[in-house]
Formats: sequence, structure tokens, C-alpha cells
Amino acid sequence: MSSADDAVTLIASTYDAALEPGRWPPLLQLISDHVGSHVARLSVGSSTQCIKTLTWAGAQASDISAYEEHFSKLDPVVPAITTAVPGTVVTDSAVSGSTLERSEFYQRWARPQGLYKVALTKFLHDGDALGILVCASRSTTERKTGSEASQLLQQLAPHLQRAMRVYLRIGQLSVEQHAAIEVLNLLTHALFVVDASARVKFANLAAEALLACADGIGCDTHGLYASTTTLTSRLRALVAQAACDKLNVATGGAMLVERQSSKPAYQLQVLPLTARTTWARAVSHGPAAVVLVIDPKMPFESAGGQLRALYGLTAAEARVACAVGRGESVRAVAEEFGVLPSTARTHLHHVFQKTGAGTQAALVRMVEQTAFIRHTIE
Repeated sequence: MSSADDAVTLIASTYDAALEPGRWPPLLQLISDHVGSHVARLSVGSSTQCIKTLTWAGAQASDISAYEEHFSKLDPVVPAITTAVPGTVVTDSAVSGSTLERSEFYQRWARPQGLYKVALTKFLHDGDALGILVCASRSTTERKTGSEASQLLQQLAPHLQRAMRVYLRIGQLSVEQHAAIEVLNLLTHALFVVDASARVKFANLAAEALLACADGIGCDTHGLYASTTTLTSRLRALVAQAACDKLNVATGGAMLVERQSSKPAYQLQVLPLTARTTWARAVSHGPAAVVLVIDPKMPFESAGGQLRALYGLTAAEARVACAVGRGESVRAVAEEFGVLPSTARTHLHHVFQKTGAGTQAALVRMVEQTAFIRHTIE
């Protein structure tokens, strides 16, 4: 590179961009300045699909749009680099002058911008992942020679490769984490991930709704707490046991937590978080536990749509099934929906016929099994 200081600056900036995606644009501008180009493009994507541009430097918005929408498919120089060995630098000389000059890409995109010289490097080709850096310049101004630009790109390519691997891996982990969180948010039961002191590291949507109710379980700077001091001490003791990081020591447990309202107590299960997944490590860097909170009076509305889809129940039958599933009597169901007890019994009889549930207890289990997902099927 031009100097030791330049090398340190470029290499450090490259690895900074791997950790902070917002740094890719200024990094590309820095590379462009050092190489002496007017327009630069950093692309990464699939070698079997369209390679997507990560960022541009020096190009006008209209030229970028034109390239992305049309001229990227006509660029005659890019195919020459996609088959090259990673780290290889290819220039416009890889395409015969007449072929390049007659191309629509050159005549309608490159030439109007005064771009006559280009240097490209395929810095990454891992499996299906492909990374390409393109630097184009105008020969009418004093710029670095083609050999100097090629040398700079060759020296930088290994660092771009490593940085891009880190960037892609972090992106993959982020997708996995968001997918895991989305799945947990589908649960109707409240789920907390806590550290050994019961401080909440993650709460799904049901858990956030439970905390908002302030009915027996809360959370402050000291962690989860229950309706009484005694219950809070027991809860935190179970969490401490479950989150123990000593091999074969973590246990967990279960307990009931009384509520200020007249509703039945919450059923709590405290479980060790032993999975060494990347998502689990992202949620809690140290020992952790899962606190699952089950509300015996949890609304079963989400089960209604699923029962209708699975067994062809009518809307009225599904409502009766859900009400019976949460333990209501036929008379109570009739009063709740404003129908005669005989009508409620008829609906229940149809439910038994369609679902194959032989008893009310079997129906209760069926409803519970289909009610753990928040999403309602229309």
C-alpha cells in the first residue's frame, strides 16, 4: 500500500465495517480514494443468483439505479472476475477492446460518466457466497496507474475476505436469533429467560402482557418477584438452582404463585437453559434459566380458529369447545353466550362428533394442546 499508515488505516477500517455495517460506505470511499478511482462498488451475494450491491462510492443516484436495474446484467467485465481465483485482480483488459467498446454497457453507462479504466477483485468465494470489489476511474485525470491500483487491491483482498466472512456470519446469527424470538412470541404461555439473579434477559409477548397485568408477578431492577416476599424468595432460589453453571448441578423446579385477583394461581416452571446455541448465548452471556408461567384461566380464543381448521367446527361450536376446554360447565357456557342450555349441549355434541373427543376431559386436553400458539387461524 502507499504507506504503513495507509495500510493500518485501511485494514482497521475493513474489520470495523465487519462489526458495524454502517461503516461499509465510508470504507469503500476510503478504498476508492487510496486506489484513485472515481466510482467504486462493493458487492456480495450468491454466485448462482444475482449479486447484490452492498454499497457504492462516487456514483450518482441515477447511475446507480440504472446499473442495478439494467446494466448489471450487461457488464462484460464482471463475468471475467467471477471465474477467477479469490484475490485475483482483473482489469478492463480482460475483455477485448472492441468487445467492450461495442457493448451497450460501455456506450450507455460507462462512457457517459467518463469511466474508461476499471480494476476488479473477487475477494471472497466461499461456497455460494461471492464478494466483488470494483474500482473505475477516468483516464483523463491524474490517477494511480493500473498496476498500482491492482497492487493495492491485491493487498487488501485477504482482509476484505476475512471481514466479509465475519459480516456474513453475524448476519446469519442475527437472522437465527430473530427467528427464535419470533417462535417464542407465538407462544400463549409467558416465557422469561433470566440470569442467576432472576433478572430478565428476554420476555416473549405473553410475558410482557403478564407483567403489564401486575397480578402476582412483576419485575424490577432486582429481577422477577412474586406476590409475597416468601414466594419471591422461593422463586429466586429456584432460578439460582436452575442457572447454576456447575456440571450436573442445575435442577430447577415448579411452584404456584398466588395472584392479587381472585383468579387461580399461576403455575411456574423453572428450567435450566442448558442449550449452548448461539441464540441462547446472545440472550445471556452467563448461566441462565427459563421461567415458564402458565395461567390456568388463559383465554383459549387462539384455539378456536385452529379447531375450526382441523375439525370443521362452526364458529359457535368452536366457542363452546374453547369455553368447555377452560373448564366451564354447559350451563355457564349457555349463560356466557346467551343461548339455551339445550343449544349449548347440541353444539357440544357436534364438537364431540367432529373431534372424536369421547369425554369432556379429552376435549379439555385437545383445546389445551391447540391453544399454545397465539396466532389465530381465520
